Amino acid sequence: MKSIVIYNSMSGNTKKIAEAIHAGISQCGEQCDIVKIKDVNTRDLVGYDLIGLGSYILNIREPANVTNFIQDTMRSAEGKHAFAFCTHGALPGYYLARVVPGMIQRGLTVIGWNDWFGSVFYPATPKPYFTDGHPDAIDLKEVREFGREMVERSRRIYQGETQLIPTLPKGKEYDEIYVPLDVPPKDSPSEWMKLLMAIARIEFKVNTAKCKYPKCTICIDNCPVNSIDFSVSPPFFNINCEKCFHCEQICPNGAIETDYGLFKAVHDQFTFSLLQKSLDIFEARGRFRRLVPLKDIGWDTPTWKFNKPRYKIS
Repeated sequence: MKSIVIYNSMSGNTKKIAEAIHAGISQCGEQCDIVKIKDVNTRDLVGYDLIGLGSYILNIREPANVTNFIQDTMRSAEGKHAFAFCTHGALPGYYLARVVPGMIQRGLTVIGWNDWFGSVFYPATPKPYFTDGHPDAIDLKEVREFGREMVERSRRIYQGETQLIPTLPKGKEYDEIYVPLDVPPKDSPSEWMKLLMAIARIEFKVNTAKCKYPKCTICIDNCPVNSIDFSVSPPFFNINCEKCFHCEQICPNGAIETDYGLFKAVHDQFTFSLLQKSLDIFEARGRFRRLVPLKDIGWDTPTWKFNKPRYKIS
């Protein structure tokens, strides 16, 4: 068998998970490649028997570049086996509910999926945050086992044991497992909608005195949806922008600026009323190991107050 692990990572959490899955598959004696999602094209997938796709979660779903990858690039992988994985800071949300069916619609046989907690670097997130420290050594050991399980299951299914193909829960059953809170809540206006409305008002500006373009193109090269255009003055963030804040956080010169005060209070309430409760539920179920005590959560020190870059692109 020949396998490939494809990942979409910002701060490095999903990359760590992808590398551990790769290690687990390789320990089974199988050839396995690992590559960033932006470096894969349609022709690349034809020669693989098992394809893993993983990403961070943005607004409780997959980022747009993952959606586009499944719809466009994965159409060449019909008949192959696949698995899905993701990283998140509170709940898997609807990532798996969207990605797994998307793969199936492209003709792949999805043989498994999993999710893991990771440290969060979202600008308005308090630092320290509830899930900081993840993924740790215990997580990565579990991830390697998941990689071994996927390749061994794939072997057996190719040999005819089709009863091993799992079925993704749907509807209320899915929500109970992956979205333990009513997100977005049914009450209106909900904390979720308040947050989305606050994010929608965020605007990015480039401080030309700090910007080193064209010598530096880090933000352009790493925008997940190719949203940044420096060919015009002032630089333009187009309609594709998902407000992931990746560009602002990785700029080594702090040239991309915005006013986070516009939505910090809304985000704090959202974090306290929904995300913290979600983690409490997962902890009670044994799915979340708390590494940061509640008393240490940095409500007064959001991530945006830290020096830039807040994380570096490898």
